[in-house]
Amino acid sequence: MISSKKIYLVNLLMVVLPNSGCQKFKAKLYKWAGVKVGTGVEFFQGIKVQGIGELEIQDRAFIGHEVMFMLNEGSKIIVEESSVISSRSMLITGFHPITPDGERIIGREGTCSTVRVCKGAAVLAGCTILPGVTIGEKSLIAAGATVAKDVEAYTLVGGCPAKEIRKFRINEN
Repeated sequence: MISSKKIYLVNLLMVVLPNSGCQKFKAKLYKWAGVKVGTGVEFFQGIKVQGIGELEIQDRAFIGHEVMFMLNEGSKIIVEESSVISSRSMLITGFHPITPDGERIIGREGTCSTVRVCKGAAVLAGCTILPGVTIGEKSLIAAGATVAKDVEAYTLVGGCPAKEIRKFRINEN
Protein backbone atom coordinates (compact mmCIF):
# COMPACT_ATOMS: atom_id res chain seq x y z
CA MET A 1 0.00 0.00 0.00
CA ILE A 2 1.17 3.51 -0.79
CA SER A 3 2.21 5.79 2.06
CA SER A 4 0.37 9.11 1.66
CA LYS A 5 3.15 11.18 3.25
CA LYS A 6 5.91 9.55 1.23
CA ILE A 7 4.04 9.77 -2.09
CA TYR A 8 3.38 13.46 -1.39
CA LEU A 9 7.14 14.04 -1.24
CA VAL A 10 7.74 11.91 -4.35
CA ASN A 11 5.09 13.91 -6.26
CA LEU A 12 6.91 17.14 -5.33
CA LEU A 13 10.27 15.76 -6.44
CA MET A 14 8.90 14.47 -9.76
CA VAL A 15 8.20 18.06 -10.81
CA VAL A 16 11.84 19.13 -10.47
CA LEU A 17 13.67 15.99 -11.64
CA PRO A 18 14.85 15.92 -15.27
CA ASN A 19 12.30 14.92 -17.92
CA SER A 20 13.83 11.66 -19.03
CA GLY A 21 16.82 11.18 -16.76
CA CYS A 22 17.40 9.67 -13.32
CA GLN A 23 15.29 6.58 -14.07
CA LYS A 24 16.82 4.38 -11.35
CA PHE A 25 16.51 7.16 -8.79
CA LYS A 26 12.85 7.76 -9.73
CA ALA A 27 12.13 4.02 -9.43
CA LYS A 28 13.74 3.97 -5.96
CA LEU A 29 11.63 6.93 -4.86
CA TYR A 30 8.41 5.24 -5.96
CA LYS A 31 9.43 1.97 -4.28
CA TRP A 32 10.19 3.89 -1.08
CA ALA A 33 6.64 5.31 -1.18
CA GLY A 34 5.08 1.85 -1.60
CA VAL A 35 4.69 1.52 -5.38
CA LYS A 36 5.67 -1.84 -6.88
CA VAL A 37 8.12 -1.00 -9.69
CA GLY A 38 9.67 -3.51 -12.10
CA THR A 39 13.01 -3.22 -13.89
CA GLY A 40 13.63 -0.84 -16.77
CA VAL A 41 10.55 1.33 -16.11
CA GLU A 42 10.76 4.83 -17.65
CA PHE A 43 9.24 7.70 -15.66
CA PHE A 44 8.92 11.18 -17.14
CA GLN A 45 8.44 14.48 -15.31
CA GLY A 46 5.37 15.61 -13.35
CA ILE A 47 3.76 12.22 -12.68
CA LYS A 48 1.25 12.34 -9.82
CA VAL A 49 0.03 9.49 -7.65
CA GLN A 50 -3.01 10.46 -5.57
CA GLY A 51 -4.48 8.26 -2.84
CA ILE A 52 -3.38 5.20 -0.90
CA GLY A 53 -4.36 2.18 -2.97
CA GLU A 54 -1.91 -0.17 -4.69
CA LEU A 55 0.06 0.78 -7.79
CA GLU A 56 2.08 -1.81 -9.69
CA ILE A 57 4.20 -0.85 -12.69
CA GLN A 58 5.85 -3.86 -14.28
CA ASP A 59 9.08 -4.30 -16.26
CA ARG A 60 9.86 -1.96 -19.17
CA ALA A 61 6.67 0.09 -18.84
CA PHE A 62 6.70 3.74 -19.93
CA ILE A 63 4.94 6.47 -17.91
CA GLY A 64 4.78 9.82 -19.74
CA HIS A 65 4.72 13.46 -18.63
CA GLU A 66 2.09 14.47 -16.06
CA VAL A 67 0.31 11.11 -15.94
CA MET A 68 -2.09 10.93 -12.98
CA PHE A 69 -2.88 7.76 -11.05
CA MET A 70 -5.94 8.29 -8.79
CA LEU A 71 -6.21 5.46 -6.25
CA ASN A 72 -8.85 4.95 -3.60
CA GLU A 73 -8.10 2.92 -0.50
CA GLY A 74 -8.59 -0.76 -1.35
CA SER A 75 -8.16 -0.21 -5.10
CA LYS A 76 -5.37 -1.17 -7.47
CA ILE A 77 -3.83 -0.03 -10.75
CA ILE A 78 -1.67 -2.51 -12.64
CA VAL A 79 0.44 -1.43 -15.62
CA GLU A 80 1.80 -4.65 -17.07
CA GLU A 81 5.16 -5.13 -18.74
CA SER A 82 6.07 -3.16 -21.87
CA SER A 83 2.91 -1.02 -21.63
CA VAL A 84 2.79 2.71 -22.39
CA ILE A 85 0.84 5.39 -20.54
CA SER A 86 1.36 8.60 -22.51
CA SER A 87 1.42 12.20 -21.32
CA ARG A 88 -1.45 13.70 -19.35
CA SER A 89 -3.47 10.51 -19.16
CA MET A 90 -5.49 9.67 -16.04
CA LEU A 91 -6.21 6.26 -14.57
CA ILE A 92 -8.99 6.42 -11.98
CA THR A 93 -10.06 3.65 -9.58
CA GLY A 94 -12.90 5.23 -7.60
CA PHE A 95 -16.33 6.61 -8.33
CA HIS A 96 -19.49 7.75 -6.57
CA PRO A 97 -22.92 6.34 -7.40
CA ILE A 98 -25.34 8.61 -9.21
CA THR A 99 -28.76 8.77 -7.60
CA PRO A 100 -31.51 11.42 -7.49
CA ASP A 101 -32.63 10.13 -4.07
CA GLY A 102 -30.01 11.82 -1.92
CA GLU A 103 -29.10 15.35 -0.97
CA ARG A 104 -27.16 15.67 -4.23
CA ILE A 105 -27.08 13.74 -7.50
CA ILE A 106 -23.68 12.20 -6.79
CA GLY A 107 -23.68 10.06 -3.65
CA ARG A 108 -21.19 10.68 -0.86
CA GLU A 109 -20.17 7.04 -0.38
CA GLY A 110 -17.56 6.07 -2.95
CA THR A 111 -16.56 2.71 -4.30
CA CYS A 112 -13.36 1.46 -5.83
CA SER A 113 -12.10 -1.12 -8.30
CA THR A 114 -9.05 -2.29 -10.25
CA VAL A 115 -7.72 -0.75 -13.46
CA ARG A 116 -5.41 -2.95 -15.56
CA VAL A 117 -3.35 -2.06 -18.63
CA CYS A 118 -2.28 -5.43 -20.05
CA LYS A 119 1.07 -6.40 -21.56
CA GLY A 120 2.22 -4.23 -24.46
CA ALA A 121 -0.89 -2.01 -24.56
CA ALA A 122 -0.65 1.76 -25.16
CA VAL A 123 -2.79 4.55 -23.71
CA LEU A 124 -2.01 7.61 -25.83
CA ALA A 125 -1.91 11.25 -24.69
CA GLY A 126 -4.76 12.79 -22.75
CA CYS A 127 -6.83 9.64 -22.18
CA THR A 128 -9.04 8.94 -19.20
CA ILE A 129 -9.36 5.34 -18.03
CA LEU A 130 -12.35 4.95 -15.70
CA PRO A 131 -12.75 2.55 -12.76
CA GLY A 132 -12.90 -1.19 -13.35
CA VAL A 133 -11.53 -1.08 -16.90
CA THR A 134 -9.10 -3.61 -18.33
CA ILE A 135 -7.16 -2.62 -21.46
CA GLY A 136 -6.39 -5.86 -23.32
CA GLU A 137 -2.97 -7.03 -24.45
CA LYS A 138 -1.39 -4.88 -27.20
CA SER A 139 -4.49 -2.70 -27.52
CA LEU A 140 -4.21 0.95 -28.50
CA ILE A 141 -6.28 3.74 -26.93
CA ALA A 142 -6.41 6.75 -29.28
CA ALA A 143 -5.40 10.15 -27.91
CA GLY A 144 -8.08 11.90 -25.87
CA ALA A 145 -10.32 8.84 -25.47
CA THR A 146 -12.44 8.20 -22.39
CA VAL A 147 -12.56 4.47 -21.71
CA ALA A 148 -15.51 3.30 -19.60
CA LYS A 149 -15.62 -0.38 -20.64
CA ASP A 150 -13.08 -3.18 -21.06
CA VAL A 151 -11.08 -3.20 -24.31
CA GLU A 152 -10.38 -6.53 -25.99
CA ALA A 153 -6.81 -7.54 -26.84
CA TYR A 154 -5.36 -6.28 -30.15
CA THR A 155 -8.03 -3.58 -30.57
CA LEU A 156 -7.88 0.14 -31.43
CA VAL A 157 -10.48 2.27 -29.62
CA GLY A 158 -11.11 6.00 -29.59
CA GLY A 159 -13.64 8.69 -28.78
CA CYS A 160 -15.72 9.75 -25.82
CA PRO A 161 -16.94 7.28 -24.81
CA ALA A 162 -14.34 5.04 -26.47
CA LYS A 163 -15.63 2.73 -29.18
CA GLU A 164 -13.90 0.06 -31.22
CA ILE A 165 -12.32 1.42 -34.40
CA ARG A 166 -10.67 -1.75 -35.62
CA LYS A 167 -8.95 -4.99 -34.66
CA PHE A 168 -5.25 -5.56 -35.26
CA ARG A 169 -4.10 -8.63 -37.17
CA ILE A 170 -1.61 -10.86 -35.47
CA ASN A 171 1.22 -12.01 -37.75
CA GLU A 172 1.89 -15.69 -37.16
CA ASN A 173 5.35 -15.54 -38.83
